[in-house]
Amino acid sequence: MILADRGLSFQAMKIYLPDYEVDQITDVREQYNPKELDLEFVDLKYQKDLEMDGTVEKGKETLTFQGHLVSEVEFTCGRCLKTVTNPLDQPFQLYYDIRGLEQVDATNDLREVLILNHPLSFVCSEGCRGLCPQCGVNRNEQQCQCKAAEDNSSENTPFKSMLKKFKEEKKNGTS
Repeated sequence: MILADRGLSFQAMKIYLPDYEVDQITDVREQYNPKELDLEFVDLKYQKDLEMDGTVEKGKETLTFQGHLVSEVEFTCGRCLKTVTNPLDQPFQLYYDIRGLEQVDATNDLREVLILNHPLSFVCSEGCRGLCPQCGVNRNEQQCQCKAAEDNSSENTPFKSMLKKFKEEKKNGTS
């Protein structure tokens, strides 16, 4: 699975330094299974392998590793639970001090680049109206018929009932 120029070693996101010449830019390309890299979450699934296309430039004491990570991801909207598939094209630029090293393992750094660039909560669209907390209807697709949807001040919503109970318990000293 080595696709780097001149048969150079680039396996499992490890860069073997003796294979690279000083002050020369070398193209590297590799494909990874996102599940093996522990990149999938409950609300995020990769639909294709992760493709890395980049360059390695070895200096006397430093290494520059840059490029793009490309795939296709499916995420679940945090408001309406709809799944949406989007392309992923994540650039990266990493620098390493290589004094005294035989290899650099970029696995955790590339994994971190991908994880940190995903939002904490995915939303299918800015105007997503989400699910009705009473009946569970996707409000983007149909009008909710619940009384709670018509009257936001209703004391019948689960959260308001729980808050009222908590305040009463606190007032009575039972909490």
